[in-house]
Amino acid sequence: MLPQLPREPIRPELEFEDKEIWKPEWRCFCCQDFGTVSPILVRLVIPDYDHHRDKIVACQHPNCEAGTRLQCDFNYDQRFTARICIELDEIAREDWRNTIIAQQKRFVDLNCVKNLRSRPRTSESEMMAYQNHQAVLAEVNSGLGSQGGTGRCLNMTLT
Repeated sequence: MLPQLPREPIRPELEFEDKEIWKPEWRCFCCQDFGTVSPILVRLVIPDYDHHRDKIVACQHPNCEAGTRLQCDFNYDQRFTARICIELDEIAREDWRNTIIAQQKRFVDLNCVKNLRSRPRTSESEMMAYQNHQAVLAEVNSGLGSQGGTGRCLNMTLT
């Protein structure tokens, strides 16, 4: 039986940071600023496209700087028109919008599941929670937390 090892994150300092939903900063979603149209999008126009055997399709979007490098390079399929690439760009952008909305919904749903409180805290209970939190942080920072703590129990009732 193989030994079980714990994870070893590449950037451990990022493990406990709040996560953001990543949004691409591509200017052209048709080719993701590579100059060649994504095979998934190519199959919307060429249904039996095989990216292993067919020419790679050059992006013809008028605002795509990466695609202009491949224009007139006949090692690439040049048959897509600007109109086709503009439509593929719109399809890819809509797909990203839907992905982001779905991710936001998942985060909201997860946040609702995590929240065990049946009603919002009052200002008094918020202050008590903050004080308890600060006391625990002070205890941990002073080194007592790593030595087993003080043995006292904090009153942490949910209100």
